[in-house]
Amino acid sequence: MGFELDRTANRFLWPCALFALSAAACVEGAEGEGEGEHEHGQAALTATFAHLIGGAPIALGTDTPYTNAFGNQFGVTRHSYFVSNVTVTMADGSSVAAAEGHYVDHDTPDTMSYPLPGEVTAGALASVSFVMGLPPELNVSGAFPSAPESLMEWPDAMGGGYHFMKSEGKFVADSGDTESYATHSGALDGVDSSFPVTLDASALTVDEGASSLTIEMNIEEWYTHPTDWDFNSYFPGGIMMNADAQAILKGNGADVFSLGDVASL
Repeated sequence: MGFELDRTANRFLWPCALFALSAAACVEGAEGEGEGEHEHGQAALTATFAHLIGGAPIALGTDTPYTNAFGNQFGVTRHSYFVSNVTVTMADGSSVAAAEGHYVDHDTPDTMSYPLPGEVTAGALASVSFVMGLPPELNVSGAFPSAPESLMEWPDAMGGGYHFMKSEGKFVADSGDTESYATHSGALDGVDSSFPVTLDASALTVDEGASSLTIEMNIEEWYTHPTDWDFNSYFPGGIMMNADAQAILKGNGADVFSLGDVASL
């Protein structure tokens, strides 16, 4: 009788033991899967803008401490512009993009950072792209009804829309006098002078969490490559109605931008 009981017990105990081992294995497997899934977490990105001359951050003021490729001494008192369609593409092909225009003003800190919508999987980057200025579909008068963006309006008589850039300051003229300049770009008579920019970001990576990615504007490059710009040929006076000057700025823009570092926020 005792022998029969032992055999009966064993019939129930062995399956239970096997079930327990199987359940434990399932739990370990699930934990392993969870660890794999979180090996590359999500990253939120903010585009941060920096303005440089000769590799150093600019200092606004009425002095003329800088020299362009033509040999003009100049300084910067104001620097503002629009970028649009900012897109960060990762090495795995995923991306985050902001289709609207963003106003940047060196003298307004809040505009110097631009949080991008959505998230990407942390890891290696591929590229950063954007439009310098506003493409025709965004360059519509009245699209930015509030200051400071509204203060960038381009006169309707010249085509309407908005200035793409206002970079202003002082320069030493050939006469030796200090004169004012205003490098203002826009769509003169509706001729689009915005242009796309794509920067190689393959040497950069972003970690899980929040990170900033610095887009650098090297201001002296607006005045060279391929055309050296002589301030005396355009100022004092203005270039808003000068189609040749607008075309030169657009042509020189290819070398203006570079990428800085990625930093955790």
